[in-house]
Amino acid sequence: MSTLRSPTELIELLQGIHSRSRQHASELPQQEEHQEEWTAIGFRVANNYCLTHLDETREIFPYPHQITHVPKTSAWICGIANLRGDLLPIIDLKYFLNGQQSKITKSSRVIVMNQADFYCGLLIDEVLGLKHFQAEPENVSSATNNNLLPYLTGTLFQSNIHWNIFSFNTLAEDKRFLNAAA
Repeated sequence: MSTLRSPTELIELLQGIHSRSRQHASELPQQEEHQEEWTAIGFRVANNYCLTHLDETREIFPYPHQITHVPKTSAWICGIANLRGDLLPIIDLKYFLNGQQSKITKSSRVIVMNQADFYCGLLIDEVLGLKHFQAEPENVSSATNNNLLPYLTGTLFQSNIHWNIFSFNTLAEDKRFLNAAA
């Protein structure tokens, strides 16, 4: 390799490398655009597969063994549990939505809603873990379960499962949900 004697020669050398690199780069396969991925928590209530955004939840835990019943509340109120020193109202989401009381199983879980002014846990039939999606949700169709419809923000179809995107924020604003008195 010869030594360069002037800045002009260095610039010409770099321009030549740049030109050859661009010629060879056109022969390389083009990289597909990366779509944004979003993550949600998958859960099941009765036969409905739902997703909720991570930012709408605080935590998930098994159904507590000790629940204190609260008199003169709606039937869908399971009661109050002591969660690390905080009293957590637990609501049976299936009972609230469909009028069918949930059967407590090993799969039953409580999802704590992430609301600044509203501390509440929702009893659900099963948590299906974190779900990752690259497709954007579609609009909710009128064929969707009418009891879920007011709380849905979209739907997705992945791995042969129709997922409903359930908004805990919308649920927390529902007057019927907020009025737990019997």
